[in-house]
Amino acid sequence: MYRLNDWQISDDGLSEDDVLQNGNRLLTGNGYLGRRGVVDEALPSDMPATILSGIYDRHGDLWREPVNSPDPLYTLVSVDEKPLRAGDERTVSHEQALDFRYGIYSRSTSWNINGKKAAVKAQRYAHMEDVNLLCMRYVISSGGQCKINVRQGINREIKDLNGPHLGNFRYIEQSQLKQNDITQRIKGLSCETLEKKIPLSVFSALVNDKMQYIKEEKISNSDDGIFSCLTFDIVNDTEIELIIYGAINTEKECVKAAEEQIKKSLNEGWENLLKRHKAKWDKIWNTGDVVIEGDEYAQRCIRYSLYHLWIIAPRYTENGNGRALSIPARGLSGQTYKGAIFWDTEMFIAPYFRSVRPQMASQFIRYRIQTLEGAKKKAVEYGFRGAFFAWESQESGDDACSDFNVTDVFTGRPVRTYFRDKQIHISADIVYSIQEYVSHTGDTSILIEGGMELILEAARFFLSYLYYSPEHKRYEVLDVIGPDEYHERVNNNAFTNRVVLAVFEIARSYIEMFQKENPLFINDLIKRISFNDDLEFMKTVIDKFYLPQPDSRGIIEQFDGYFRHEDCSIETVRSRLKDPKEYWGCSGGVATPTQIIKQADVVTMLALFGGDYPAEIKKANLDYYEKRTEHGSSLSACMYALLYCETGSSDKAYPFFIKSAEIDITGKSKHFAGLVYIGGTHPAANGGAWLTAIHGFCGFSVCNGEIKIKPRLPSLWNKVKFTCLMRGEEFEITVTKDNYSICKKQ
Repeated sequence: MYRLNDWQISDDGLSEDDVLQNGNRLLTGNGYLGRRGVVDEALPSDMPATILSGIYDRHGDLWREPVNSPDPLYTLVSVDEKPLRAGDERTVSHEQALDFRYGIYSRSTSWNINGKKAAVKAQRYAHMEDVNLLCMRYVISSGGQCKINVRQGINREIKDLNGPHLGNFRYIEQSQLKQNDITQRIKGLSCETLEKKIPLSVFSALVNDKMQYIKEEKISNSDDGIFSCLTFDIVNDTEIELIIYGAINTEKECVKAAEEQIKKSLNEGWENLLKRHKAKWDKIWNTGDVVIEGDEYAQRCIRYSLYHLWIIAPRYTENGNGRALSIPARGLSGQTYKGAIFWDTEMFIAPYFRSVRPQMASQFIRYRIQTLEGAKKKAVEYGFRGAFFAWESQESGDDACSDFNVTDVFTGRPVRTYFRDKQIHISADIVYSIQEYVSHTGDTSILIEGGMELILEAARFFLSYLYYSPEHKRYEVLDVIGPDEYHERVNNNAFTNRVVLAVFEIARSYIEMFQKENPLFINDLIKRISFNDDLEFMKTVIDKFYLPQPDSRGIIEQFDGYFRHEDCSIETVRSRLKDPKEYWGCSGGVATPTQIIKQADVVTMLALFGGDYPAEIKKANLDYYEKRTEHGSSLSACMYALLYCETGSSDKAYPFFIKSAEIDITGKSKHFAGLVYIGGTHPAANGGAWLTAIHGFCGFSVCNGEIKIKPRLPSLWNKVKFTCLMRGEEFEITVTKDNYSICKKQ
């Protein structure tokens, strides 16, 4: 059972489900890599993984996915020839924990071996400054006379969902160093990805300062990796401490770089490395923390959520050298969702980084600029012009989303879905996020450096996608999927129509701005990409564009014909399931013919464009759609929370905030879409928790460089403190139930 304290979450479970959940719950990382929270001797079935950011591979015709690195920290202890594995029949006690103040994983396990007690304790972390580095302190204790064997090294026995992905393995000749009578062994492995031949090197070193216990040591190379094999003859109760360093590198000259990282770490030592690691976290929390007074559980949940955002943020790309990276929908917690970047980043994660680390938010935009050619290629593929961004985007911008994204639980056959084809709102979400970034930061340089071209190409795509209805004399958006994926290929989805119109409005606004401030740039761009005719057409479209309007009850129909669907309860739909893993959508899904929706569509639109609608319209739609929303997506709850806050119902918003903030603590989320495993962490919900706390409860917003606050704290909260970086200045903001202050941070 998990336990949550001020800066620590722990769990003592050993079941198969516990192992799977704790892999996510106790995740560590640093933006370059993410290491699942499993024990150091984990078997492949336990799903151990060290996922590398931005490195993908495809095996045969299976799904393309992120690469799982060989594990340099693998450690297996045997006592009197009996291997010790957490959860075996001899296990006496076991606990794993995560210090999310400093991103340090720990475990403590004990066994009874023929009446003798044996135990291991370990601490490990992914270094927040030296991002290629993993560090572990491993302590073995034994009761009485015994022989201890340790097998430690680089383990190749890893499990891929759709692999394997690595080949051409070569073991690097190990070196042995001695310093201050302490032996240090270095082992190396090089390989490459199968598809694009990206080089990968992994090095490991082991330090033991009590070598007097060693009876025998050797290095072994085998099909499963390269290992140090140590034998200790123990006479009395004792402890053996090992310090283990692992380095992973995928750059050019990666063998040399990984080996040098190990040697540097050996020279610096555990204590100094840990000190630098903690200092980096201190700096992060100094700006990125949110302090909540009056609600200890909410305080812990929000910090845990923010921790999960920081360990997957690719900070090492911020120097502008090389390619920019973004954040995948499941972060670096595994290979689910193909490690792809969805709309999650722009709409749910970017707002936090815009406020506390704008240079990180700019990387998300630069990633989209770099993948513009992939988006243009996809538009051509479907017979359109402009930029149709990938629903599941990997490093090139090509769409990793397949035509068959769900497997039927009854037949085992893949089911045709239309996520790739019809979720066109992704291009609009990106444009919306660019506008929000520019409004917050005042950084129009990103528009000149590719952002404006992206906006115009997205506008061109939507102009080519529109349908003109002669009967109604208006432009409509037909055959789409909104955020609610239970209803595919619908017409005039309210959310989609609104964000498409926003693209045209944003494009027009920036063109007008540049015509005044930098006409040479905008005129040259329009000419270079031949946008003149599209510009004239866009002006016509804006005047005749169709947005679904509230009916006599004040309800906005989610899409054409939605009200004609069966109006029943969520419980009724759930009762029709024949298998708990059954997918609710697609043509035969139990929710498809009903008004039960997966997540917030109209509510999201009202939350994003709240200024367009009066409070009574928002309240009417909240009341109508909430009871019809299954919240089958982790993105849904925070949108309801935001809109409840806007309508003065913060206490109604609070449960939705908690649902978002605790999702990776409780593990209560969907793990399967049909037979396809979709588990992992939920960065969008983590970002959504911050959105609710700050934009929702504190009423925080930024418009053209001006901070606005509208306090609406829930009953339990007395005060909230947070930081905002804006246009080169840092502000500390304090919000109480009735008041607020905005002070420049010294």
